[in-house]
Amino acid sequence: MAKNLILFEAEFDEFKQYCHKKGFDLSYFGPEILGSKEEIEHYQFSRPQVIKLRKRRFTFQGIPYDVAEWQQERWDSSLPQIQNEFFKKVIQRVKVDSFSRKGKIGYG
Repeated sequence: MAKNLILFEAEFDEFKQYCHKKGFDLSYFGPEILGSKEEIEHYQFSRPQVIKLRKRRFTFQGIPYDVAEWQQERWDSSLPQIQNEFFKKVIQRVKVDSFSRKGKIGYG
């Protein structure tokens, strides 16, 4: 079984928007989970979830998100590709952003 996808809040919001552009409504959420990042990542659901992660004082809070039931079959087969595309886009943006800042005086 595939693992849950864990994203911190800002990255989750961006991923949710990316999914919306791809035709998926990642708006259905379940009850929060408290624990370590690893415990939340390996939390057992009936199917893998996208989890918005928040750091708490001594632990993490995870909120599992999913798509509507009528989208689940297409979502399950599309999720790996969507993840790959999204993370490639993020990596490219980071590379371009860091390249554009090189050599600027007073940055950092």
